[in-house]
Amino acid sequence: MTTKTIAVHGATGAQGAAISGRLAAAGWAVRPLNSRNADLSDIDSLVSAYTGADAVLVQLPLLFEPVVVRYAETILAALTKAGIERAVFNPATGLPPEQIGVPFIDARVHLMRELPGAVAYGTTIGPAGRYLENLLQPWSIRRITRDGEVAYPLQAGVPDEWVSLDDIGDRIAESLASGTDDGVTLATGPAAVTGDELAAAVGAAVGRPARWVQVPPAEYGRLMAPVIGETAAEAVAGIYEQAAAAPPPPLPAELVWRTTTTPAQWAARQNWTG
Repeated sequence: MTTKTIAVHGATGAQGAAISGRLAAAGWAVRPLNSRNADLSDIDSLVSAYTGADAVLVQLPLLFEPVVVRYAETILAALTKAGIERAVFNPATGLPPEQIGVPFIDARVHLMRELPGAVAYGTTIGPAGRYLENLLQPWSIRRITRDGEVAYPLQAGVPDEWVSLDDIGDRIAESLASGTDDGVTLATGPAAVTGDELAAAVGAAVGRPARWVQVPPAEYGRLMAPVIGETAAEAVAGIYEQAAAAPPPPLPAELVWRTTTTPAQWAARQNWTG
């Protein structure tokens, strides 16, 4: 049986690497795309990067400047020009149904809406809420292991949707293998969980009590800044500010795919040594 190739944008990043690992486990040959071999501002560069691939996984960079909207348009044009039959888009965040004037969001909404017209089978598969892996990032894991605190800009007692990158990767692999167009899939865990429930699951895995600490979005941005840069950190903080001011509407039930991985199961599989 011939191994199929999937070109993956952002394959070496924290999110892309985990998803690429699940695609490789499913039998795909992963072709990593980065700024050196796939210029997001150049259609011909992307066509060259896509040539010979059986599918493309699109993941946009963590950018908040207007240029990211142009990147989305370039990717769509390149997919069509290269004759790619199957493409999956992972927006890496929940999306509103319409553009809202924020480039980070608008680029993703545009790509989600236009992808089915750019390829024969264009599917969007992403998280309905948050990645559990956010808790493994440097600004989170050190505080968990050192102080027993899960610091996050969400209320402790309010249920929220969390999902693992492994489950996202497995769902993408299943979609590619099915040969059908799945439309839009919002992936999440078996059930919404509160911050207190998530902290308890993490504490059990770490081997010490852990408590949820709600931090202001601005403080969370300051924690992230040394890792992702001040501009991106301020923008992420702004997104959490907006979320706190206007809670999202209920998820459309017909788009939701609930995994079977609980936070406790996910936490038990992680390396918490930081």
